[in-house]
Amino acid sequence: MLVLSLGKVPDAKKFSAVESFLVRHEKSCVSLLDRIYRHEVSVYCILGDSHEIRGIFSYSQGGQILHCIPDALQSYDEYLVILRIYFSNLNIQNVFSVIGEETGTNLILSAIFLATKKIPESNQIFNLMEYNPRKESAKAGLKVKPARVDSVCVANCSMKLLDALVPIQEAYEKEEVLTLEQEFNPLMSKFGLKKSISEKNLYAAFLSGKIVAKAAVNASGKNCVQLGGVFTLPNYRKLGFAEFLIKKIVAEKNAVGKKIVLFVKPKNLAAVTLYKRCGFSNFGKFKISYY
Repeated sequence: MLVLSLGKVPDAKKFSAVESFLVRHEKSCVSLLDRIYRHEVSVYCILGDSHEIRGIFSYSQGGQILHCIPDALQSYDEYLVILRIYFSNLNIQNVFSVIGEETGTNLILSAIFLATKKIPESNQIFNLMEYNPRKESAKAGLKVKPARVDSVCVANCSMKLLDALVPIQEAYEKEEVLTLEQEFNPLMSKFGLKKSISEKNLYAAFLSGKIVAKAAVNASGKNCVQLGGVFTLPNYRKLGFAEFLIKKIVAEKNAVGKKIVLFVKPKNLAAVTLYKRCGFSNFGKFKISYY
């Protein structure tokens, strides 16, 4: 077993092999495939004795590791040896986060510790969920006064809405994303918003012209998209806006043959219940660790 570095832009033959491998496991690694498609990260392949691909991970300039190692549990010790050696030689002292399926994340965390003695400051576990139209409940409708229903709409956001979206994005990041050790970064937040809007991946629900809820397509692979960033302003919760928004996006992506996946904190019972009502069910565990 060995690790092969492919750089940010692998040649056509290697790229095809990487894509073929990741597409088979795409539901749990949409972000990794998305970043590789964009040539935003350095790509590394874990090869078996016959040079077949056994796993793939990426490393970004900001120190983020995304990974797909499907048989991490079955070959844990073997992977640990090769990754420890490789991470010892690869300069990953600025590693910031490790993101992916739980077992693979645990494997990489162990290898990083053996190579650098670095320990993550925080760990978050999520349920991986996928959409199944047969499990979607009947449309619940919006729980707002009948006279106001006509003023509710959902739209893919344009750049002219950037300033209006800043406050709801800040509230979302502070409540759902940042750990106790992390501070809100307004410049990075606005940069992320601009990127999402420019790629036509950000959606908002409006009531009488006011943005009251939002959601986004966080990553797009070949056959899957990853839903995320779902958030409703506190004063407008339990009125059906998030469900209204999610079902709109799901219908749009499902109509063009895309599978929809997401990850959610198990303890966020309100969100878990919402996603189940929208047709999502668990299929695995996801883990994000920050250094």
